[in-house]
Amino acid sequence: MADQYDIAIVGAGAIGSTLALALAKQGYRMVLLDACVPSFESSDPERVIALSEGSKRYLESLEVWDAMLAHGAGWIQHIAVREPNNIGAVDMSHQELGSDALGYVLEIRHVVRPLHQALAQYSEQVDMIYPAQCLAIHQDEAGVSLCLQTESGEQTIQASLLAGADGTHSFVRKQAGILTSGWDHNRMGLVASVSAGNGHGDTAYECFREEGPLALLPLADGRFSIVWSVAPKTAMELLKLDDVGFLNMLKTEAGDAITQQVGGFKAVGNRASFPLELRIAKQFAKDKVVLLGNAAHTIHPIAGQGMNLGLRDVAVLADVLAQAWAKGHVSNPLIGQTYAERRRLDTLAVAGFTESVLEAFAAPVSSLSPKRWLRGMGLYAVEKVPALKHLLLEQAAGLGQIKGLSL
Repeated sequence: MADQYDIAIVGAGAIGSTLALALAKQGYRMVLLDACVPSFESSDPERVIALSEGSKRYLESLEVWDAMLAHGAGWIQHIAVREPNNIGAVDMSHQELGSDALGYVLEIRHVVRPLHQALAQYSEQVDMIYPAQCLAIHQDEAGVSLCLQTESGEQTIQASLLAGADGTHSFVRKQAGILTSGWDHNRMGLVASVSAGNGHGDTAYECFREEGPLALLPLADGRFSIVWSVAPKTAMELLKLDDVGFLNMLKTEAGDAITQQVGGFKAVGNRASFPLELRIAKQFAKDKVVLLGNAAHTIHPIAGQGMNLGLRDVAVLADVLAQAWAKGHVSNPLIGQTYAERRRLDTLAVAGFTESVLEAFAAPVSSLSPKRWLRGMGLYAVEKVPALKHLLLEQAAGLGQIKGLSL
């Protein structure tokens, strides 16, 4: 006889684990599955994420934020947006919103470990099975059946609702027959950690260049984590450069003003790269399957909104499942439909914003280009129009998007 659960969650990373914790607090019986055993070991370069102030407030409501913060976080108290050698600049400060910070930069392992530690308190409600490879998914009127390959052999579990939080190449999404729309950016995201002479001053920099944006995010230990969008050929060249050559290229791309402000770039750790793409599921829910996080939407990291978007997926699905009409009726397709309707606009708005910014700051870079002049004037306008800047601040801090959610 198959084990029976209210909800099965595939993907035990940050999004799936947060969902499990949020729903455990509501009394649901769940199973959390992952193809790999979660690892909390350090890596070089560090795998980091940027969490907005809005995401921090949601994690506080789940009582896990303090445990995450205890491992250390870089505080984004200021954001500086620049296009070197062009007019206009935008500088944003947490003081303009009256918040502690605009965002926080944490190693992903320091997010997932506290979530798993918190879930241990709900062991009677949440079963964790990993490694567990999903072999097949079947839906019927009663719910969803999952056929799994585990260390003890094949087994079948049943759930009233299946949540796919298994990443960009989601098995759950494919099994549910949900297609995606989007495109490859023909760009690679190069990541590394670098130290600067003056530290980071709790400032994140977004620097627009010909091949793509360069982001410098403050880490807990005073270094920067960089995410550099470049053409595949350039990525290969940057990965092959020695440290001195790489830091010289970084100085050139960041521009003299930023380089001088941070006191120059002094050292760099290991480097890695990954492809950049836009992928949005054409349906966020289908029958008794719902998608969250990168399984539902993979966006460009330009504004650091990917994880925040996923956490808002969790908050909304948890909110839907907290409603009286959903309790005891988890297999009701209306749950998925309601969730999908509430998530579509936010997702499209964030994806549209990131793609529009990428297009606006794409080549040409000639100083005489009207497009380049308009970009500079756009940055100048944002800085000089208080209402426009405040709106951008609220969005950057993730506060506008969480309005209406009970945290």
